[in-house]
Amino acid sequence: MHYFCTIAEQGQISRAAKILHMAQPPLSQRLRELEEELGAQLLLRKGRTLELTEAGRVFYRRARDILRAVDCSMEEVIRASSLAGAAVRIGLSPTARTLWLSRFNSLRHQFPEHQIGLIMGDSSYLEHLLLTGQLDVAFMQPPVYPENFILHRLATCKTVAVAPFGLLEPAASCLSLTELSRHPLLLLRRSVGVGSYERLLRAMHEAGLTPRVALYSSDASLMLDLLDQGFPGIAVIPESETEKTRSTYSVLPIDVDLPEFQLSLVCRKADHDVALVSRLLTSWQS
Repeated sequence: MHYFCTIAEQGQISRAAKILHMAQPPLSQRLRELEEELGAQLLLRKGRTLELTEAGRVFYRRARDILRAVDCSMEEVIRASSLAGAAVRIGLSPTARTLWLSRFNSLRHQFPEHQIGLIMGDSSYLEHLLLTGQLDVAFMQPPVYPENFILHRLATCKTVAVAPFGLLEPAASCLSLTELSRHPLLLLRRSVGVGSYERLLRAMHEAGLTPRVALYSSDASLMLDLLDQGFPGIAVIPESETEKTRSTYSVLPIDVDLPEFQLSLVCRKADHDVALVSRLLTSWQS
């Protein structure tokens, strides 16, 4: 599979042979043996290059997945052998940062004998890491493909607008879409799937308004940092991430029906560890 993927990526057996540090004839022979074993032609010669057939494209995708899984397994074994003690590998969505931080001491109390490995990333990225076995659990928004996972819902919070004092009317208690359209916006957006970003923009377009999106990101903390640097606009983020900003900024609800942010503890069904999940849920509820 490694030989085949290298040939497919290089488009020439001669180039692949150089990368693999082997002669061309045995590499060509291995390719023929693979095609004979599968009973399908995987590559077609087009001029001086080789191109994947439809069967070749299917096999390439599967082979790459398998090779990545092998690499991950090797990395996990190396990590495990180098650790002084057991580790809990946790993924964390940036939209859950403040809530998770508030429970870190309780988490350490539940796992005094463990190292805690934390990876922060967009929920879609964490979903991938869970599926490939690179995380034990993740605190994140519900995955795009929930059928592969077990979810424990932990908290929900509304979407709010955060703006510097003086930018909005002093008496404002709720932000209209019209007022929102007057300012540059910092918006949260998932890399995969539909969420508050798409629904907010759709609501503005339906109202005949043109949103002024300056930046979209999966990191709410980055948006607050931009406001701290003097960004003259509005950040639209989960209310849970605004606890430390209320003395510095106006925090207002938005006059539109947006989906709530739903923080969940997520693990892959195939790796569900009842004892681990129970301890994590206890740390969250403490």
